Amino acid sequence: MRLILKVLNAEWILKKPYKKDVLIYDKKSSDFADLFFKKKSCEFLCVRFESINLYIIYITLLKSGFKNFKDNYKKNFIERVSPKIVFTAIDNNPAFYNLKNIIQKPIYISLQNGMRDNQFYEQCKILIKQKRMKLKADYIFLFGESEKKRFSKIIKGKISCIGNAINNHYKFNSKNIKKKIRSIMYVSQYNISMFEREKHPIDTFEEDKKIFNKLNTFCNKKNIKLIFCSKVGRSLENFFREKFSKGKWIYYPRESRHKTYKRLNEQQMVVFGYSTLGFEALAKGLRCVSFYKNFPIEGSYLRYPKSGSFWTDSLRYSDFENILNKVINFSNKNWKMISNKYSEQILSYNPGNTKVKKILNRILEV
Repeated sequence: MRLILKVLNAEWILKKPYKKDVLIYDKKSSDFADLFFKKKSCEFLCVRFESINLYIIYITLLKSGFKNFKDNYKKNFIERVSPKIVFTAIDNNPAFYNLKNIIQKPIYISLQNGMRDNQFYEQCKILIKQKRMKLKADYIFLFGESEKKRFSKIIKGKISCIGNAINNHYKFNSKNIKKKIRSIMYVSQYNISMFEREKHPIDTFEEDKKIFNKLNTFCNKKNIKLIFCSKVGRSLENFFREKFSKGKWIYYPRESRHKTYKRLNEQQMVVFGYSTLGFEALAKGLRCVSFYKNFPIEGSYLRYPKSGSFWTDSLRYSDFENILNKVINFSNKNWKMISNKYSEQILSYNPGNTKVKKILNRILEV
């Protein structure tokens, strides 16, 4: 029934897809594609039924009927566009890594867009075993070495570790790093709107509350400015101020991607539970502390102890205060060694996305 509703609500397109150098697989890749490609050079293959191309449906039915219809629709779409590159930033969709089996010619490129638990890899293993399917792409850009080790076991392709492309786009000037910590930004994970709040569990809210209230106590004690970086807008500020401990802390609402990264690049130190933005701060060399029970993420390929150089699963105040003080008191040299070591494993940093652009330019210039 849900599939029927999606099809009925889709935009039905009559005209043929345009021939383009780049085909974006999945429209939700747009934010990342915009970093690398001009809009006029791109065509989109929508795989969530945002739109359906009637011309491609007609060609597919004419050539092969209903047999393997979904795969043949994609094949005919790609053949019509005749791209040099098929690009996706929805790296956890196994179907993308089957495209090279369907039509060999274009260069297939995937880009990781978020931290990954074990779910995607288990899906891939099932496909490989049950359907005897070989998963592959030409170039795969991942966050860090941990993902590379896991990916290389299930998907064939040239793998590079670049971190998060959006974080790379907003370059950080390491000269702004100062030894004395005058402010700390807490990165919240709670992202449910006021309307939805009654319908969903709020465990992320409770975790936010526990960590932030202790952090507020610590900052008041140390005379450090505290910032709350929210995943929701200005409308929920009063809600947080009512539920969290009182104080002169600053509320940063979610406004735009540009503003989020501008604010991140202005920080001295970042505290978080689980947060991609937190690991992006680490990649840029900002001092970080993570309070999370399954550091860095549940299902991580590399196993980490319960406590380490800048993380712990304990929320006892004495442990909380000790690890914050430890990170604050690291010399710049020691912290740089620590941040480099763990960001290389978890989420690295490639300012300006030079690694990706070099490969893309070489392909598109041919």
